[in-house]
Amino acid sequence: MSADTPTTTPTAPVDKTADRRRGIVFAVLCCGFVLTSLDMMIVNVAFPAIEQDFPGYSNAVLSWTLNAYTILYAAALIPAGRLADHLGRKQTFLGGLVLFTLASGLCAFAPTLPVLIAARALQALGAAALTPTSMGLLLQVNPPELQQRAIRSWTAAGGIAAAMAPVVGGLLVQYDWRLIFLINVPIGALAVAVGLRVLPSSARRSSAPSPDLIGALAVALFVGALVFALVEAPDAGWGSATTLSAFAGSALMLAVAVARNLRHASPVVPRELLALPVYVRTNIAAFIYSAAFAVMLLSVVLWTQTVRGYSAIETGLAIAPGTVLMPFFAMLTGRMARSIGLAGTAALGCLVLGLGMAWWTVTAPTDLPYAVAIMPGSVLTSIGTIVAMAAFAGRVSATIPESFYASGSAVHTMAKQMGIAIGVALLLVIHDSATHRGTSPVPALREAWIVAAVLTVVAAGIALAGSRRTATTPTD
Repeated sequence: MSADTPTTTPTAPVDKTADRRRGIVFAVLCCGFVLTSLDMMIVNVAFPAIEQDFPGYSNAVLSWTLNAYTILYAAALIPAGRLADHLGRKQTFLGGLVLFTLASGLCAFAPTLPVLIAARALQALGAAALTPTSMGLLLQVNPPELQQRAIRSWTAAGGIAAAMAPVVGGLLVQYDWRLIFLINVPIGALAVAVGLRVLPSSARRSSAPSPDLIGALAVALFVGALVFALVEAPDAGWGSATTLSAFAGSALMLAVAVARNLRHASPVVPRELLALPVYVRTNIAAFIYSAAFAVMLLSVVLWTQTVRGYSAIETGLAIAPGTVLMPFFAMLTGRMARSIGLAGTAALGCLVLGLGMAWWTVTAPTDLPYAVAIMPGSVLTSIGTIVAMAAFAGRVSATIPESFYASGSAVHTMAKQMGIAIGVALLLVIHDSATHRGTSPVPALREAWIVAAVLTVVAAGIALAGSRRTATTPTD
């Protein structure tokens, strides 16, 4: 058996009650995952409206409505996942959902910009507890023969939510930007009420040593300082004191985290996970893929709005054809995995993502209509995104021991978040260089797409490295 080809388990007799309960659990978990995926992207659309409501602040200060969420979410993921495996996934998930919902309400009624930024920080902490625990609970509630299908559906839900954020955000912002936060409150409250009744409990590991809190803090500070440096560098400058200090602090915290992880009886990143070559390779590949994904997602917004003059809603509709195909291709990854393995499927998704950006590299300098210039690349990048995401998540979930479901998911999500932060910084550096030269952004976007396409090839190669086929195939 290998993580690339999970063991096939004989199908048990159909239990309609159990199926119904799993469906309700899936809906509750997807509520949490979808809300966090939406809020990560949707605020970009509301940024101009927020700027109008809070005049007198610089763009650097306003950007913290985005940065506070990005930095704290990435920083808190691994500690939250580790605590969830120790204290209980249900409790951590519901606690995170309550915090996220209350913070959303605070965002909606924030009277000042500092209050909004503080509420966004609280949202991020709640979201960090939701993402790894939702995957952990999903694996816990499904028998082995259904886990891969559940992971694909869960991944598709998050991917579609992120892709639809510009459309949903654009529609809500037309009325009031505060609605993008207010809409979370009833959904979150309902999910909490249902989750209390249906989510499975996981045994507290009370006999196990307590997780390393100092190590958890070091990991959080390492990730937070690194993401801070990446999001600030395009504005502050890569050689500025702020950026260099953040990088230095990040390196110091990484050294502390590694030292603690090697010595502590209950390290924040379980050594059992780091001893799994497939798990490590898959996360490295997902990290590189996520950098390319971030370049793609932000670049298409810049291209359609700054070059083609699209509105936020028109931009969302421009990528909608590919988004519509996402659920179908997410489910199709099961068949692909049976033919070429999860590693091959992940690699194929990466390459299709790169192919979509290669298409834009050719068509961006032209005046070709949308159906030729944008839509084919949009369809290819959407397909590549969801196939790679589902395959990476499936491969990771197949390697994680049950006692580390939330921790393993947290490391995977953090790897992707760091990749996204690097991808955004990379695109902004390339784009800003064109802006400073006073030239068209199209050549800069083409450079970014070429770099990102190369990254997809690298990610595909790492995903394939060491993979081996067996006679066993993943179940549908």
